[in-house]
Amino acid sequence: MPIKCLIGVLILVVTLGGGVFAEDGAGKFVFTIREPFLHEDGFRASTRMLERGRDTEKWWEFYQYNICTMNPDGTDFRRLTDDGFSRNPRWSPDGERIAYLSGVDGTKSLYVMWADGTEKKRLIKREYDIHDFWWSPLSHALLVVVEIDRPKDPLENWVVTVDGKIKRWRTQQWAKGWLYWDAKGETVKEPKRRLLEALPNGATWPEWSPDRKWIAFMTDGLLALAEPEVVSINRKWFLQRDEPPCQKIEEWSPDGKQLLFYVSGEICVVTVERGRFKNYLNLSLYKGRNATWSPNGSQVAFIGADLDGRRTSEIFTLDVETAKMQQITSTAYDYLDLHWR
Repeated sequence: MPIKCLIGVLILVVTLGGGVFAEDGAGKFVFTIREPFLHEDGFRASTRMLERGRDTEKWWEFYQYNICTMNPDGTDFRRLTDDGFSRNPRWSPDGERIAYLSGVDGTKSLYVMWADGTEKKRLIKREYDIHDFWWSPLSHALLVVVEIDRPKDPLENWVVTVDGKIKRWRTQQWAKGWLYWDAKGETVKEPKRRLLEALPNGATWPEWSPDRKWIAFMTDGLLALAEPEVVSINRKWFLQRDEPPCQKIEEWSPDGKQLLFYVSGEICVVTVERGRFKNYLNLSLYKGRNATWSPNGSQVAFIGADLDGRRTSEIFTLDVETAKMQQITSTAYDYLDLHWR
């Protein structure tokens, strides 16, 4: 491990009202760290210009982004990339690989590597943008939303195997998150065309439940729920009038019974029972981002502001049942793109 990793990663566990939550077998974090380049211009940008929201230069002239892993208790920190352009890592469902994006604006590539950072392989090369991607439940391929540099219908869906084979869907109608892996992970499926006709105008980027029976989406500032197969047959959908407010949807719990989302930047959770929302709860009472479930669904990790008032962002965990929170890291750089598997 590089010396500056050993110096920079001073792990501090600050417990708020309870003990350390992480246990053996609790999975592993993958995330991006952002650091200023170690030269005068990089220091000036990180301490003055960018903090004031006046980013008039290209970010890659001042910052480097690299992917790291760490245990949920703050131990075993490892830096997996060193190119300065790597972001958005996500574990494969089997925990053996990590997919991530690399490149500057207008030239994005999709890579996979083993969990220890070895054998990095580029699956998609230098496209204009890559908006999102989802692992197959079998961990053998990814469904990717790619933006092509062209004036009409720029979005495409690609299925890319870890061996580099590509299948492309040039269908703008389904490009914004509507294609999905079946629950077994064997094939990518399209919803019935009647679904979009029944849902509110502008509904995009739905979050599919693990069993693929439900989708969560936003409409008029509310968190909404639909059963695609039923809606497609009946051609009808309506609000239940018990939907909570929603600023952004994060992800379903591993068992598909709860949803993480945000209200005014604070992390919230709601239970889904028989197509209705139950037990809406503000978990954090604290602004955060990149909230992600633990493998067993008992905890949530997220990125928030340092409790000591410093300008860095840090990793926290929350116990879903007790709402006890602990700060896992205390470092000199910022964390982004947190994912727990």
